[in-house]
Amino acid sequence: MKKANRPMMNADPGFQVSALIDIVFLLLIYFMLTASLIRKEGDISFILPNLGSAMDMPVEVRVEIAADGTIELDGLRFSGEDQSLDELMAQIAGLKKMAASQQSDFFVNITPCPEALHGRVIDVMDACAAAGVDQLTFGKSI
Repeated sequence: MKKANRPMMNADPGFQVSALIDIVFLLLIYFMLTASLIRKEGDISFILPNLGSAMDMPVEVRVEIAADGTIELDGLRFSGEDQSLDELMAQIAGLKKMAASQQSDFFVNITPCPEALHGRVIDVMDACAAAGVDQLTFGKSI
């Protein structure tokens, strides 16, 4: 069957804008609703710490472990050959008692050198445990 050559009507389909307008309105409503849920920086409430007495400040002790096993506690050096670390334990226990008398929290921050042996770090942790330290943190050596 042969198609008849019909002349095309001059009907310009045009651009259908109604669907586009619907989508734009839906997006507008979506962004208007979600924009109200974002909290502005000024709306976030927070409480600044007071400038209380020095008793409110926690006592933090920094224990540095060198590559050769030498331990330094706030300027005091302990030999690398000392495995029991009784002197270190006594110093930490004394500092903990001082912090308890001031009613302050007591922290021990261990900062080992990257080349320090793990066994030496464990020795320091054992000395802290023997001194009764319950808040122990690790730091990165400078």
